[in-house]
Parts: sequence; structure tokens; C-alpha cells
Amino acid sequence: MTRCRDLRLQGGAIYDTLITQAALRAGAAGLVTLNAKHFVRLGAEVEQLMIAPKLSS
Repeated sequence: MTRCRDLRLQGGAIYDTLITQAALRAGAAGLVTLNAKHFVRLGAEVEQLMIAPKLSS
């Protein structure tokens, strides 16, 4: 919640932050998402975790 406060996040961004914080604490090797831009704003340590698959059309 400190990260949410510091970045002035609200609404759905709070869920993204909670998911990210759980991944960081668990020592996850990566975090898969189709919305990487929602997570990248949370900082460099989070950006390193992001795995954004490319969808073929």
C-alpha cells in the first residue's frame, strides 16, 4: 500500500500493485501479463519481472 500511496495510484492499479508485491516477495522469476504498461509504472524492479507475450492476429 505504501507503493500505491507514493505513486498516487487508485482503482484497478491497486490490484496490479498487490499482485506485483506478492510476486516480488515470493521471489517470482517473472510476471506474465497482457497489460505490461500497467505494471511498468511500478518501478524498475517490477519492469524486470514483466513477461508480455506477443499475440498473433
